[in-house]
Amino acid sequence: MMQVIQQRSSAIAFGLGLALGAHAQPGTELGPLTPGDPTEGVQLGDDVDIHDGIAIVSGLGLWTVPVPGAAYIFDTSTGDQLAKLSLPPVFGADQLVIGVGIGPDRAMVGTRNWASGNNYTPRVWLFDTTNPASPVFLQQLIPSDAEFLDDFGDAIDIEGNLAAIAAPSNNASGALSGAVYLFDTTTGAELSKFFPADGEPVDQFGFSLDIDGDLALIGARWDDDSAPNGGAAYLFDISDPSNPVELSKVAAAIGDENDYFGYEVALSGSIAAVGAIFDDDLGLDAGAVYIYDIIDPANPVMVKKLLASDGDPTDDFGWSVAMQGDTLVVGSRTDDDIHPGAGSAYLFDISDPANPTEIAKMVPADTSPNATFGWSLEIEDGIGVVGASQADAPVPNAGAAYLFDVSLPGPGCLADVNGDGMVTPTDFSAWINAFNNNLPECDQNGDTACTPADFTAWIANYNAGCPQ
Repeated sequence: MMQVIQQRSSAIAFGLGLALGAHAQPGTELGPLTPGDPTEGVQLGDDVDIHDGIAIVSGLGLWTVPVPGAAYIFDTSTGDQLAKLSLPPVFGADQLVIGVGIGPDRAMVGTRNWASGNNYTPRVWLFDTTNPASPVFLQQLIPSDAEFLDDFGDAIDIEGNLAAIAAPSNNASGALSGAVYLFDTTTGAELSKFFPADGEPVDQFGFSLDIDGDLALIGARWDDDSAPNGGAAYLFDISDPSNPVELSKVAAAIGDENDYFGYEVALSGSIAAVGAIFDDDLGLDAGAVYIYDIIDPANPVMVKKLLASDGDPTDDFGWSVAMQGDTLVVGSRTDDDIHPGAGSAYLFDISDPANPTEIAKMVPADTSPNATFGWSLEIEDGIGVVGASQADAPVPNAGAAYLFDVSLPGPGCLADVNGDGMVTPTDFSAWINAFNNNLPECDQNGDTACTPADFTAWIANYNAGCPQ
């Protein structure tokens, strides 16, 4: 029987609708996001965000040349560029793009000039992206108490029609203490400004932020409570956007000087994650991510200090952090396993937050020295957008961004009969072998028997791919 099935396998496969391509596995690179005008020094991938399958990717720019910053819109289902946002320089070509965000029908781009900083107030450009291929500029957002050089727009997150925009160098509690503003993305109205009760000079509250539902998690990378520049993060209730309420503050239990806890943060449901990029547990500046149970956001409980399984000194694990549901992705921008400073990103299953499972380590196929892959990242529904802002292809410091499959593996993948981690037509031959030898892998329909009915079940399992 095996010989007959093998001879007729292609006809049977096509006759039963078998798709002969491989299904993507967790951690698989899906392709690059390539702008139509790659530019030397633009540093694409400095910041990224994604909403409803549409990604925004920015390049910081280079004020010394100068090279103006830029921001692009991409379709993550195809990798195609849909648009380049129009950002005509306000005060000169040294206009940098310092942050971006995207949400329902809206995109935001934070800009500031550098050399002409004393004559230029940072601002956020608001776009209507109802048609992402034809974004429409709506207005520039400038806080009512705008300050020169407060870096308004350095971190942006959009949830529904609410945007949180950070100004980490604002002087709300002293020089460079930091603040965050809430804006209505529909009207462009400023709703509130908030900062912590214990804010101090040079805390940089707002260097990172994430909002989820009625909660905001804000990083203050230079807070000194745990140690000089040890860092901290704060939870705020923003259910009333006009009156945010501080709920709690977290910091490393045993903080070290210059850990930069709060350099990056992520929030999803009842879990918060905080990056400490210069943590030294695995060597100088190896980095770490702290995971908190915030089911009671007024009393966060640290459940895990997460380290890379192969972490090394100067990896900067935690430089970027993104989380959705049970999926956590962590960037390690100077990981040098393949090339010095090439970078990497790690995919974790945190369904048990106290015991995360490392699923995959992601590196692009064209990784190169000092590319800093993992500089930025964001995830949505199994798709990850990862920036490598110092990549040199096709021109020096053009930067790069990539799409990766960050879906989590299901409880098992019946169609992967040969166990190689991929679902390909070679599993057809493996199933035939299992059938002829009455092996456990033959049972594809769960009836505990090995019968010809399992052949049809295997084809259905194959076409469905690995359960997620």
